[in-house]
Amino acid sequence: MYIDEYGKENKQIIVMLHGANFVHSFGKQYVLAEKYHIIVPHLMGFGNETGKTFNTDKQTEELAEFISGLNQKVVLVGFSLGAQIAYKIIAEHPELFSAAVIISPWLIKNDDMLKYVMTQNEKQFALFKKKWLCSFVGLMNGLPKDQRKEFVEQMQKVTIETVRNSVDNGITIDSVKGFENVSVPVFALAGEKEQDEVKNSVKLMAEKNKNCKYEIWQKAAHNIPPVFAKQLNELIVKAASDAE
Repeated sequence: MYIDEYGKENKQIIVMLHGANFVHSFGKQYVLAEKYHIIVPHLMGFGNETGKTFNTDKQTEELAEFISGLNQKVVLVGFSLGAQIAYKIIAEHPELFSAAVIISPWLIKNDDMLKYVMTQNEKQFALFKKKWLCSFVGLMNGLPKDQRKEFVEQMQKVTIETVRNSVDNGITIDSVKGFENVSVPVFALAGEKEQDEVKNSVKLMAEKNKNCKYEIWQKAAHNIPPVFAKQLNELIVKAASDAE
């Protein structure tokens, strides 16, 4: 599994699981490497892992094995697709984590919404094969020049199978067992402008687990890591500090 690392000299580890397509979803959080050891695994089918096709169970197992090998409990942060995986892995392997921040998880799914999201992602996939447009999207997502260039090249290698598997990944609030028993603090976030299914997902997470607190951030859409970076970074620091 390919990883990016920042602040390797620091002891406390934060593992960040990126969203679909955007390995650098947490680009505005890398400043936290001044204090923390940040590890960003490239999820199957994306980034420098495009030689693989995304598979939910294999990805979870691979991450669990990798994190176990770090020989210490870590703070887990996930966004979008990474948030869904974070929900699954912390439920199935709670012993690996000291805290979690789960941002914009889509855990309430029905057939109509799955079809809609799948269609939108397939259209986006086709557009991303146009390098100039891909670069523009990277710019709009706040990627610096070098990261934007890397993003464009990586997206040319992403397959439609990975896109479809990452959308219809089988992770829902009910399909994953064990979250109600997680004993470490979990912070679940969504933006007020996100779909109701996402906002209701974080509310249900808090209902299922007394150690999970949720917040709906005003004015935020599906853009919390780059656009609300200061607020998010403060929350991640709080989660990491409380977990020490």
